[in-house]
Amino acid sequence: MHIPTVFQHPPAPAEMNELDVLDDGSVALKRERAKVSFGFRACGLPFSAETRVLEAGPMLQIAAEIGGDPYSVEGVELREAVHAVIRSSHASPSCRLMVSNQKRIYCIGKAHLGEAWTPTALLTAAAELVLEARPYLMVLRDILPRWAKPAT
Repeated sequence: MHIPTVFQHPPAPAEMNELDVLDDGSVALKRERAKVSFGFRACGLPFSAETRVLEAGPMLQIAAEIGGDPYSVEGVELREAVHAVIRSSHASPSCRLMVSNQKRIYCIGKAHLGEAWTPTALLTAAAELVLEARPYLMVLRDILPRWAKPAT
């Protein structure tokens, strides 16, 4: 009796158990293993991105620290202009600017992913979030004296 060569190969690596092959032949992470983190640069800022699985389904969250909220002594007009840009960004549905309790300005965004998302869908969602915030980021870059300096 001849055993087919398929059975003579060692079993697939354990990582293969974390992947699903979709109907169209593409590969996606299994829902229970769908925690992915990565970083990228856009608009001169280092962004972090992370997936989360919530009751509503998988979600991508991005964040970038822009810098410190200007003090009034740096100029009342500057502070008012920065806050006007931040308030305007709140009209965006998925990605906006905010000021933390520590007086740091951040760009944050969230996008829902399909149930069986692919790496391409993940990168597309991240790009769409940045493009949504880009007009506000470009205005802030032009008016802030310090751009993207980390907290010390």
